[in-house]
Amino acid sequence: MTDPILQPAGRINTQVWNCQHAFSNLCPKRWSELTPTDQPGVRFCSVCSENVAYCTTPNEFVQLGNAGKCVAVPEQQTPDCLGQMLMGRPSVSAMKSFRDRQQQTANWWHDVIELEPKFGEEMLAEISQLSRMHVLGKQGLSDEHRQYLARAKEAIAEGPEALYRHLRTKPDGKPDNQQNIFRVLRSLFGLTHRQCQELAAKVNAADKR
Repeated sequence: MTDPILQPAGRINTQVWNCQHAFSNLCPKRWSELTPTDQPGVRFCSVCSENVAYCTTPNEFVQLGNAGKCVAVPEQQTPDCLGQMLMGRPSVSAMKSFRDRQQQTANWWHDVIELEPKFGEEMLAEISQLSRMHVLGKQGLSDEHRQYLARAKEAIAEGPEALYRHLRTKPDGKPDNQQNIFRVLRSLFGLTHRQCQELAAKVNAADKR
């Protein structure tokens, strides 16, 4: 098999942000489903009766979002690819294309997070965690981070306990914030916050024996 199978990250695959009627500041609608207006780059959402601005840069996204506007990100920048894995036996070209997209997407959201948006905080924290599992900053992956990512993908396949054990320690050897780990577990495995707490207590107790 030469074509890759993509495993999605969960609920972050969306384009429209900052809608007051949407859960966690995210809208279930996509840009293509909105009604064009006479303003370039602006469409109308009939559900919320709000105009949505299409943002091509992180700066536009953060400025308009901080101003309380509904904003949409380009299709190629939706953060769902950060939580995808290539399964099977992908070709070299497919692997390179996939990694390039993850690099570009992580860079885009890295710039967004550095601008410290005042909206979508929970989801942006989740995206930040996923980005760190792929690329840190714009320099690409060091050997250390490649190993960290490879092990993370193995841990995801093994299940939530294995991933929790892996994510407890960041690539630099320092312990990670437990709430960040919980966000990843909730996104990838659909766990509740309480289930994450119980899982963490179970794993930590087992590892102390």
